[in-house]
Amino acid sequence: MTDQDLTSVASDPHQDDPAFGPAFVDVDEWRDHPVRHRYLHGGFEGTETRFEMYLPEDGAYQGRMVQELEGGVGGTELHEPESMESLLRSAFRLGAFVVTSNQGWIRSPERPGVGGPGLPEDRTILSHRASAQTARYAKAAAVELLGARPHHSYLFGASGGGARSVSGMEQVPGLWDGAVPIVMVNQHLAWHYWSVWIRAEIALRHKKDEITAAVDAGTDPFAVLDTDEQRECLSDLYAVGYPKGAENLLSMAASDWANWIPLIDPEYAEDFWGLAGYAGKNMEPLRATGTVTGLILASDPEGPALVEALFEGFRALVPPDSVVGARLSGVEVAKDLIGCRFTVGEPGAEVLRVCTAVAGDCIGFADPGPHLTPQVGDKITLDSTFEQAWSHYHRHIIDPNQPTMRRWASNGQPIWPQRPLAPERRAVLGSLPTGRFDGKMIVLQSALDHLCPPHFAHDYIERVRAQLGNSDDHMRLWILDNAMHGEVSPTLGTQITLRFVKIFGAALQALEDLVAWVEDGVKPPADTSYKLSAWQRTLLAPTAVERGGIQPVISLDGPVDARVGETVRFTAQVDVPPGAGSVVEAAWDLDGTGRFEEKAQIEEPAPTLTAQVEHRFGEVGAHVVVLRATSQREGDTSASVTGVENLARLQVRVTA
Repeated sequence: MTDQDLTSVASDPHQDDPAFGPAFVDVDEWRDHPVRHRYLHGGFEGTETRFEMYLPEDGAYQGRMVQELEGGVGGTELHEPESMESLLRSAFRLGAFVVTSNQGWIRSPERPGVGGPGLPEDRTILSHRASAQTARYAKAAAVELLGARPHHSYLFGASGGGARSVSGMEQVPGLWDGAVPIVMVNQHLAWHYWSVWIRAEIALRHKKDEITAAVDAGTDPFAVLDTDEQRECLSDLYAVGYPKGAENLLSMAASDWANWIPLIDPEYAEDFWGLAGYAGKNMEPLRATGTVTGLILASDPEGPALVEALFEGFRALVPPDSVVGARLSGVEVAKDLIGCRFTVGEPGAEVLRVCTAVAGDCIGFADPGPHLTPQVGDKITLDSTFEQAWSHYHRHIIDPNQPTMRRWASNGQPIWPQRPLAPERRAVLGSLPTGRFDGKMIVLQSALDHLCPPHFAHDYIERVRAQLGNSDDHMRLWILDNAMHGEVSPTLGTQITLRFVKIFGAALQALEDLVAWVEDGVKPPADTSYKLSAWQRTLLAPTAVERGGIQPVISLDGPVDARVGETVRFTAQVDVPPGAGSVVEAAWDLDGTGRFEEKAQIEEPAPTLTAQVEHRFGEVGAHVVVLRATSQREGDTSASVTGVENLARLQVRVTA
């Protein structure tokens, strides 16, 4: 990170950034799938910044640009058109072309960006400058390619891309007219929250199913825990705002995030193990060296045990020929090594990988993507130094004014030694948000987001209000109930399908609302109404009228006790908030398959729907009845791109 003032990078929002050479285009062709479009690929000479442009057919362009920002830390501009299908269809309907970029650097197996080389040394390139230069070029190129410069442009990004959407709006005023940040990272809070989360995962991952079952049944999740450490970790997790109802995602913590430590605080790990006041002074990290005797593929018998430890359905996301683990000799691997890293290669040329699970003499990888893998005969050094340090990092970066951090302070003062760390050092994913921006934003956050919980957006709204006063003319915050960090897919497993809803349709509706707000002054539906509990849990208002936002609200009634073979009836009431559309689809899942095969009858889309179903359970045990409903702004049953989902669950105890 340089000492460059982030706010002075581009005082003239349309002035080329001198760090970027001339633009070039190396691919220019028409493509038919998934929709007809002209595709361009290029970059800027003398830099690693690469971009893509997706242009609509002749006559469809109406003078708008939508710029999509990849999540995480970027690193690739390449998108399969099919993965962009919903965004392209929505953008083309708005008369916009779409542009993406790698946001300033090229990710590769040798350059993972995290825990290794890759990220730009000047983090402002990643934060907003590469995206800004891409936008400037795309606007200028549109004159030749489409006949006119776009009169309005918009940012659209999720997670790390959501954070950088905020960075773009704040740091380069006037270049974009609005943004839709989705499940945004908040770097004022994230490093503290993620550290608490990692520690909880290490302590609780084998209790995840019991904790989840207790929460589902409405009983005390602490009652199923065995040790004081487990109880402390779960209490800490809830105290920093982990959403109650997302406990089944506890094993989805990215343990390789410990690789961030050298980037944000290079001296921390050494201090943790050596200085008084840090827990490491009285701990022993795992260090052991073994030899690779074989590699484990996802399709091998040991494969599921190594990758399913992350979450149900993870194996389905990994190609069968992917290396997901290694068999070792010369070292006893007798316990779960979640978060234990290993290095491969000569000293000074190590390849950092992360161990996630153990099956016999095999260790699994938490990052089975396109990374360098060890070879048979390689020496592997297992080392939990960074992971143990990372799981205590939250104690040492306390802001007593933050509600989620007060637990680690006494009388307004941090209990443990604090890191002498400038806040800007934590700005890895984007610049630190200030709350100052021109234009308008609609922020979407998920109520059950285990990675970026809703209070991340709440904190940002408070900053906006402090800077701009009443945020109603500048910003909307829509919190999506029963939504997680990312899009739900059947490949993620049945439990994900039965617990969470898709968010992309709501995001595309937000994009349409943003365009109408910016260009025509049409105010979008109101903010989602919520309260923060003493545990920083986000409590949504109970009814659609009170809650606002754009998501339907569902209440589900029926018996919570039933007998095998008994016919029981369930009734659901679906209500869409004022001005947010009509119910266009509703379906029941009664057998726990996640297929939602029992469709509710909808004669005419309307803002309210009462749905009933009768069912007989065939087996004793706990069963869950789920209704999932979708609303659409115009009540158009064919407009699936902008459908907004919600669901309701009811647990039924079935006896003989």
